[in-house]
Amino acid sequence: MSRYRAILPHLVWEGVLFLVLLVAVLVVTATGDLFRGSFVWFNLANVGLLASAFALSLRTATPNLAIGGIAVLTGCVYAKLTQEDWSGVLAGVAAVALALLIGLVLGVLTGLTSAPAWAVTLGGLAITQAATYGLTDGLVLPLGSGPPGTGTAVLWTLLLLVISIGGGLLWQVPAVRAALGASRTPADLGGDKVRFQPSRLVGALVGIGGSSVLAALAGLVIVSYLAAAAPGDDGGRLLIAIGAALLGGVSVFGGRGGIAGTVLASAVLVVANHGLIQTEAPRWMTIWLISIVAILLGVLVSRTLEALRPNQLT
Repeated sequence: MSRYRAILPHLVWEGVLFLVLLVAVLVVTATGDLFRGSFVWFNLANVGLLASAFALSLRTATPNLAIGGIAVLTGCVYAKLTQEDWSGVLAGVAAVALALLIGLVLGVLTGLTSAPAWAVTLGGLAITQAATYGLTDGLVLPLGSGPPGTGTAVLWTLLLLVISIGGGLLWQVPAVRAALGASRTPADLGGDKVRFQPSRLVGALVGIGGSSVLAALAGLVIVSYLAAAAPGDDGGRLLIAIGAALLGGVSVFGGRGGIAGTVLASAVLVVANHGLIQTEAPRWMTIWLISIVAILLGVLVSRTLEALRPNQLT
């Protein structure tokens, strides 16, 4: 019963998000062509995977600010390898493996030093940006093939649903949260916030390493749709991911979150983005304004859910 009381506010909020999504879909569909072609599905898979990446790092209390840069770098590595006659599968595996390596290095550094994850991963963002520009010389890298069809986009979206919702369900298991260090309190550290703890290292490896892999998958999604890769747009990707994760109910304080909130919030933002594009709104509105509003609302949602949470539960 106590576990149910802990998750109930999140379930209620996810119900609200679902209703908002239904209304948004009806409005945008009535005034345009929301589901014509593959754009909306690729966009949802891209935003959803990035948001799930940031949500995972928040749940483990190791926010990964490098996910935008990792997504862009992965796409550029993939494009570069395909230009060198690598098969698409091998190029994708190699690009994701590189992202995992970066995430694990950042995770080890965070876990061993007990440094704030935001500080470590901000350095990681700078590294990925430098690597991206070094790899591309600031130029666009075409794939040499057209974008895949709607079927591929839907498969990416289904993968998102499995990863995000499955991860949300797994996170409700107390043993999982404890193993990843999400239940740490100042008392657990004896008042010493910088003391090394094995659980913090494990949480950092899973949170930052896992989120880096999800960010890499998001990078592959958008590159396959655009049939090209290019440096830039790291900041926009990071902000939309943060906005979707917070709006979905993942706690800004770390350690807690719902089940399907990240996917639902991502879908709401994608539909809103599509609706604004249909009205020929400027880019600062279709990307930046949506992200800003989502982040600010997400902070309020997070604080409200924290206030409704039973005090004795983590």
